[in-house]
Amino acid sequence: MLTRSGLDWTERFGKDLRETLAALPCDQALIDGEVVALTEAGISSFSALQAALSEGRVGDLVYYAFDLLYLDGEDLRDEPLIARKDRLEGLLQGLGADSRLRFSEHFIEQGHVMLSHACRMGLEGVISKRIDAPYRSGRGRDWIKSKCVQRQEFVIAGYVPSTAGRALRSIVVGYYEDEALKPAGRVGTGFTVKSAAALKAKLDTIRTESSPFAGAAAREKGIVWVKPERVAEVAFRAWTASKTLRHASFVGLREDKVADDVIAEQTATPIATRPIATSGPPSSRRKGRSQTMRATTNVKLSSADKLLWPEDGLTKQGLLDYYARVWPLIQPFIVDRPLSLLRAPDGIEGQTFFQKHASPGMHKAIARMRDSEGEELLFIRDFDGLAALVQFGTVEIHVWGATIDAIETPDQIIFDLDPDQGIGLPELREATLAVRDRLDELGFKSFAKTSGGKGFHVVVPLKPRADWGHVKDFARDFAKAMEQAEPRRYTATLSKKARKGRIFIDYLRNGRGATAIAPYSTRARAGASVAMPIEWADLGRTKPDTFRAKDILEGALLEDRWPGFWQPSRGLLTDKA
Repeated sequence: MLTRSGLDWTERFGKDLRETLAALPCDQALIDGEVVALTEAGISSFSALQAALSEGRVGDLVYYAFDLLYLDGEDLRDEPLIARKDRLEGLLQGLGADSRLRFSEHFIEQGHVMLSHACRMGLEGVISKRIDAPYRSGRGRDWIKSKCVQRQEFVIAGYVPSTAGRALRSIVVGYYEDEALKPAGRVGTGFTVKSAAALKAKLDTIRTESSPFAGAAAREKGIVWVKPERVAEVAFRAWTASKTLRHASFVGLREDKVADDVIAEQTATPIATRPIATSGPPSSRRKGRSQTMRATTNVKLSSADKLLWPEDGLTKQGLLDYYARVWPLIQPFIVDRPLSLLRAPDGIEGQTFFQKHASPGMHKAIARMRDSEGEELLFIRDFDGLAALVQFGTVEIHVWGATIDAIETPDQIIFDLDPDQGIGLPELREATLAVRDRLDELGFKSFAKTSGGKGFHVVVPLKPRADWGHVKDFARDFAKAMEQAEPRRYTATLSKKARKGRIFIDYLRNGRGATAIAPYSTRARAGASVAMPIEWADLGRTKPDTFRAKDILEGALLEDRWPGFWQPSRGLLTDKA
């Protein structure tokens, strides 16, 4: 197994993948493909791949095969692509859907249609290939890369140290043109504390006194220069007129790339039939001008320029843009679940109200159903439904802890830690960890989420077996046990008097018909904060309102921070459930 630059990574990719390839029904084959790490949503993540390789966790890596060059003495390179893929599919026939080796399926459709779908799904983009083309090494005109968010490799020329407790503030990157390294600007987002420290440690081994740039770029102050040997994968919105990156975010190091090969890539312009996400400076978004089209929906926004968050300049179109970007992550938490909507038709500074039943003028993409008690419930099936919620002036999406197909058996428990005034952030974080630790003692894996308001949520995924009564009883008993253990610290009682100087462990969101703010939903608060899933390791440096919709719109890197959430190990009926 060789990388693009010829490095032998056969051992590095692990025994399981090697054995799967070796078991193919042939004597010799030369296969072109890509090794990926998949998120829970089934989307490839380069940062997850880098982390898996650096930590030796290669057991879940998947190899997607997309071309066959040679098979048992037969050179296939001059055959048309479609013929080679047919031979490849036959070679891989019989492998299960969960195999480590998979056939990369293709679609014979118009390129702009596929790009629209890819962007809507949160994919990097598409590769369009001529079906009648022979195989040729390197790049040519027989295939085109079209990206949703632009992404390519850059040479790391230096870094700016941090004074705020993180290892580095940003990296300085460039690309080669006419054999000279040209500056492409700085990349200051996409780092975790751990990844920033690891990157700085690697860069410090190649520090140098002189800049690899020439001219004015070489005279910049405050930069620790390094030898131009390391290559970074960077996601960004656009190139500026001065050939620097706009809204750039670090994805990971490319150990398989040679720095001398890095140039400024040219990508095809994305095309779609209706704007969903926009690029460009915040000022252009406030004026409602769509710069780059990312995906499509059948829902048309009226008054797209209406300010829903006036102080933050976030319009109805901007809200739809935000949801288009987080759609692959929010989808499993809001699709096919009963909803309660907080609406603000005139913006959050106007009248706001909750709605959980249908009303005149509601778009057909917002579906209705009646439960066993005859009550009408609202739910959505797809992105059109989410777009219809935005059109309806929905600024917060609250969800049941059950799906419409199993409405009487919840699949999660939510504890909302709501601090009284005067409770400090360190105390709130400590309480959140105490809830996690107590759940862990009981055998339940839990996940953390910012509320977008003043507290944190602890969420426990369940196998949907117990009914609402069992789930609410467990949540109540758990909260009361925490209160009894430390009555000066916690309360399980809703009244303001009981909450004075304490943290309310709100278990009431676990009853039938009760709802909680959906992960990734915006909040009707100044700043347009977002209820965001986080890793437990990040709790100590995160505030309940840290995440903002506009930051994500402007390129803040998104990752699935709840891996394994949809594979709960137990339920509530029995110890084995």
